[in-house]
Amino acid sequence: MTVLALFALQTLSGGTTILATDVHLNTPVAGLERTNSTASVVDVVGQSFSKALRIRVKDASNETNITQLTLPNVTTVEQGDTLLASVWLKGPGQAEFLFEKSTDPWTKSVTRGLSVGAEWRRFLVPFRSAQLYKPGEAMASLRVAFGPQTLDIGKVDVVSFGKTKTLDQLVEYAISQSPLGDVDVVFNFADTKQTMVGFGGNFCQPRYGSTEAMDAVGEYALKHLNVVHARIGLPLNNWNPAPGVYKDEAQAKASLEALQIMAKRKIPTVVSVWEGPQWMIGGNPEQSGRTLPRDKYAACIEAVAQYLVTARDKYSVKVDYFSFNEPDYGINFKFTPQEMADFIRQAGPVFKAKKLPTKFLVGDTANGSAFVSYATPLLEDASIARYLGPIAFHNWDALSASDQAYTGIGNLGKKYNKAVWCLEAGHDAQLWQAKEPWGDWENALRLAMAYERTIRLTGSVLMDYWTYQDNYPLVDKNGLKPYPVFQVMKQMENVFAPGSKVVTGKISKAGLQSIATIGKRFGVLLINSEGAGQATLKGLIPNADVEIVEDDRSEGSRVLSAKVSAAGTLKVSVPMRSVVTVRQR
Repeated sequence: MTVLALFALQTLSGGTTILATDVHLNTPVAGLERTNSTASVVDVVGQSFSKALRIRVKDASNETNITQLTLPNVTTVEQGDTLLASVWLKGPGQAEFLFEKSTDPWTKSVTRGLSVGAEWRRFLVPFRSAQLYKPGEAMASLRVAFGPQTLDIGKVDVVSFGKTKTLDQLVEYAISQSPLGDVDVVFNFADTKQTMVGFGGNFCQPRYGSTEAMDAVGEYALKHLNVVHARIGLPLNNWNPAPGVYKDEAQAKASLEALQIMAKRKIPTVVSVWEGPQWMIGGNPEQSGRTLPRDKYAACIEAVAQYLVTARDKYSVKVDYFSFNEPDYGINFKFTPQEMADFIRQAGPVFKAKKLPTKFLVGDTANGSAFVSYATPLLEDASIARYLGPIAFHNWDALSASDQAYTGIGNLGKKYNKAVWCLEAGHDAQLWQAKEPWGDWENALRLAMAYERTIRLTGSVLMDYWTYQDNYPLVDKNGLKPYPVFQVMKQMENVFAPGSKVVTGKISKAGLQSIATIGKRFGVLLINSEGAGQATLKGLIPNADVEIVEDDRSEGSRVLSAKVSAAGTLKVSVPMRSVVTVRQR
């Protein structure tokens, strides 16, 4: 037994509670009126607590924080302190726990989605404080706006262990308190969903100032992954520094050379704009939320068109699609749906006149929750329909968005016969604020959780990871040491191979995520966010030889061979907080 395992069997002691006692029972729930919700204190029998806060949510919302309980810290939390949140919940339903700064920029130390069953359950969430918080400067948040549901909140504690316990120790303890146990997963390979295009990535370092088309991290991804798609950043500020001036040099040249690399590899591309020149969009460099003046639409369209023409005529690159990055949020161009429609309406004929095949992506929004409201007016506008390509969004909210918000994306794609693409795939848009998180197992595990949920709920056929270069990297900056997240990406890539069809499974217990594919052979992805367990897979191809790959917090992967029974079943070990794949040989 490891030292950590021995620790996990002990009772934690020595911590300091940072929330007031039973504060959840006398703190008003914010935004009840916005989801037509009610909150009341109810009696509880048979638990260690006698009262609970009952929240009844009546109306759905695409913003999960629109109704939430926020509980302030009453003692100081130092940066780097390790903490353990304990939340007792009963549903059924869905919630999300966060520990975050109580004012803008709402810096988050942890975000954790909670799948709540019909019986009381204690959820344990270990985390490390992202910064110093004096009393009242941080808050434990419980978001509940996940559609109609009734949730009982029995007890909420957040205990700080300062520097006396490591995060690994707290994770191990939390896992020891909630073993997954035995789970059945049933598949029907005759009932298939979307057909996968596959996995790609963002190659956007020139957008951030690099004058080199490809860094060592990008080279590693191109060499070791099956990159089926690439999203390239167009540094419009460098390309078009003055009206009518286009400079194929420095960052702009690097981006064009990145496109050329992809073209030589026959990898389709999307070109996206973040920053623009100040003469065009005004404001300060990298300022979010700037609106392009309408009298600059023509100049902007011409600048983009000239870039695409240069890519075609000088670099032999055909760019399939174009977008402004996250125009709903405004990084850094902000467009309303109506403004975006007007821009596309003007740009489409210009692209056509220059014999450019490039179409516009629909949306490319900052997250999935905002997508349907942003994209619907564009899809309903018949005057721009001929200029539109697939619908696209970013899944930074994949672990917190409601099921309804994400299934709405897929339903919109079906309604307008549009492929669904996720062009910035990740799990935490603020992860860069943490100290060296890239090599941490939790980064790999949570990425797998986000990919599975996105593919299953939205019907996405393409996932472009953020990024295949040295920005949320899969490998160290020298391209020599792959991180655990790389191995998980490789596992998932093998399951969601181009041309494979997605198959969803029926899972008997919360805590395990699973999805499969079928093509020339089948593959299964299993993600266990709890303690150790065993999954019995049913509905597989009888007598098939399979390879099982296990990845968890221990170093390296374990590769096993097995055979499906004549009845089509297979028992698979799912270690604590692990990613396991099963592939037919």
